[in-house]
Amino acid sequence: MRKFFLVLFVLSITQVLSVNAQNSLNDYKYVVVPHYFDFVAGEDAYRLNTMTRFLLKKQGFNAFMEKEIDERDYELNKCLALTARMVNIKSALKTKLKLELRNCDDEIVFESGIGTSKVKTYEIAYKKALTAAFETMKDVKYTYRPNEKIISRARKSQSEDEVKELKAEIAKLKKEKKKETTTSTVKESKASKSAKMPKVAKATPEDKTYYIAKKISNGYDLLDSNTNTVKLTLLKTGMTDVFTVKNKNGIVYKKDGVWTMEYTVDGNPVYKVLNISF
Repeated sequence: MRKFFLVLFVLSITQVLSVNAQNSLNDYKYVVVPHYFDFVAGEDAYRLNTMTRFLLKKQGFNAFMEKEIDERDYELNKCLALTARMVNIKSALKTKLKLELRNCDDEIVFESGIGTSKVKTYEIAYKKALTAAFETMKDVKYTYRPNEKIISRARKSQSEDEVKELKAEIAKLKKEKKKETTTSTVKESKASKSAKMPKVAKATPEDKTYYIAKKISNGYDLLDSNTNTVKLTLLKTGMTDVFTVKNKNGIVYKKDGVWTMEYTVDGNPVYKVLNISF
């Protein structure tokens, strides 16, 4: 009987911690992904940083690379954002990674489960372990809900207009909390999802080249249909319809039936629609 109550107590505590973590995640408007992770050398090594941002966006977060984010409210208040950190857990036989999301006080607000890989090649092992870590987050449902305490941590050096804006937002938040109903919650959730839809889809330039995909051991060569020469090489990542581009700082992924290549030029993101026949 004592064992039964002990198990019940542990399960209850776990459930409370899970709910609290979920609620605190919703307090933050952005997730910022650094260009470097401390367990690998070089900017965006093995495309792990870009993949982290991509998977966070796929999970529903408003995620940016450090050099990309230029949101005005973030510039005034860095505490609106969580910082993503991939942690390499030392192991002799496996590669183990987990995601931590830390607030502006460097406190862990959320951490994923541990993703593992037995592959010996570092690049493949890290990507598989990273993907596996995100698989543990399938049940996480994120919807941004402004938190008065976090909003109030904005810079002191604001103009009078900005201070008025801030106070108005806090007053509005208090009013909404009092009047909140199930119906308004559903509407807010739908509006939040709509706001997080990628803004680049309509502005994406199209690569006029028609590519024929030729299967290779670790991905595909994309051949120009006119010249029959290899223009791009796509390497597997362990995720369905997501590839890294060999010798190019980019990824190729399929969304809504459209193949898109995403890469950076001078720190700025560029998107291109690709016509590929597999």
